[in-house]
Amino acid sequence: MSIKLFTTAQGFPWIKSLKAPNDDEHSDRLNHRYSVGFLLICASIVTGAPIAFERITCWVPAQFVGAYSTYTKNYCWISNTYYIPSNATVPHSKYDREHAEIGYYQWAPFIFLSFALFFYLPRMLWRSMNTRSGIDLQYLVSKDDKNIIAQLIECYCQPNKQDVLFSRRFFRTIFCTSGKRFGNYLRSIYIMVKFLYLINSFIQLVAIHIVLGQPGWFYGIDVWYNVFVRNSVLTDSPFFPRVTLCDLRIREVGNLHRYTVQCVLPINMLNEKLFSLAWFWFIYVFISNLFSFLFTLYDTIMASSRINFIGNLYRTSVSSPFINETLLKKFTQDFLMQDGVLILKILYHNGPVFLATDVVHLLVKNYERKQQEEGVRKTTPQLGSSDV
Repeated sequence: MSIKLFTTAQGFPWIKSLKAPNDDEHSDRLNHRYSVGFLLICASIVTGAPIAFERITCWVPAQFVGAYSTYTKNYCWISNTYYIPSNATVPHSKYDREHAEIGYYQWAPFIFLSFALFFYLPRMLWRSMNTRSGIDLQYLVSKDDKNIIAQLIECYCQPNKQDVLFSRRFFRTIFCTSGKRFGNYLRSIYIMVKFLYLINSFIQLVAIHIVLGQPGWFYGIDVWYNVFVRNSVLTDSPFFPRVTLCDLRIREVGNLHRYTVQCVLPINMLNEKLFSLAWFWFIYVFISNLFSFLFTLYDTIMASSRINFIGNLYRTSVSSPFINETLLKKFTQDFLMQDGVLILKILYHNGPVFLATDVVHLLVKNYERKQQEEGVRKTTPQLGSSDV
């Protein structure tokens, strides 16, 4: 049975992506690989925590014995308990008690799983869309033969159609009105995925505050300040209270009795640490996504950035200090265009550096030869019917 479960788990997209070649940048993998892995571990820890200790324990009246005590614990677990500070009076108003309810601790595993799902969704979009472009980036990165890689890139870039107006290329890229023949299909999808990673990481931060009912934006800092500076590990926290109150009604012989019992939530000790770690991790991922998106947008808008990147790779592969800058600029803008440069960047970030430089050298060499052949054909006079 365990072998069957292990085999089935290996078929999950996230498990399979761990073994597949990388076809994106490190900031992207922070989202769909490391964040998903971290959140799955958190969900597993919270799910398995009841094996180590009780989820909830309630201090019940003396007449509650046997089934009464078990019923009280189960009822208070599935219904939302509420938190009132120990130095405050328990309110009599039902509204005030409901307003103080905390209802996230039962759903903690599902909260982590939903976070993990939304971190992985942009990755699914990227894989499904880039394979439709006519070139599989994972297959390309897995190859170590520069001739095969150069041939694949040439086949992809060859049918591209020039668009001399910068404004048209820019708006096609930004608003995804693109295609393989315009040379910006992959770039448009890549920017959209980067933007989704950025928005998702921000929404995850907002979601943590909404779920936990936090008024400010410094939840994680407040928790860790209380733990490490004030050393208040055992004191009750308004975010993750250990001691809560629970109202229950028991019908006995036609009479409805209302009880208020005090409960201890050991699971909140664990939830506090996991949600604090998740808050700090989301902050780090959000900042990484922000810089990555801005750099990608800059590289998309500024042709000089792409030309410099290709130029640096080409200079590394040649020993001559004299380089035809005009040819290199024309090669980058008219032949590679947006998609070709992006493919080479992905190859550069995920493969050996020398492989990317060799591929660029081979592509420039082939492009220069074809340009010379076209120049010869244009300068060679054609025989007309009158010359025969």
